[in-house]
Amino acid sequence: MSDDKERMGDEARVALAQRMIAERPQHVREQYREAILSGIVTLGMTPFEAKLAGGGFAYKVQPDPTRWPSNANPLAVIFAQSEQPDASYIRMTFRTDTQFPGAGTRAFHVVFKQGAAQEIVQEGT
Repeated sequence: MSDDKERMGDEARVALAQRMIAERPQHVREQYREAILSGIVTLGMTPFEAKLAGGGFAYKVQPDPTRWPSNANPLAVIFAQSEQPDASYIRMTFRTDTQFPGAGTRAFHVVFKQGAAQEIVQEGT
């Protein structure tokens, strides 16, 4: 599993999300904006929306071989899903104190299929 090396506090995450909503509204769908600003990843989000909600993440990617070369940049595969979802396997792991309110800081992973979050699992439970 790889790590995007990006660790951000909640204020920085919210500021980035607000900026992306303003600058790239086509990539941050209206129905997910409140959850994103609250730091909660929900089913149906794209990887980009999940990143805005969850902040820094580790990832595992198996690119769709019908679309990507075997040596494709995994971050390119992840973020291409917003515009051109495909059959790539994508798992993003986050660690936040906002996903499970009242539970403290928890790690969880999100599995994406066809560019949308299909599974959200709290780790260590």
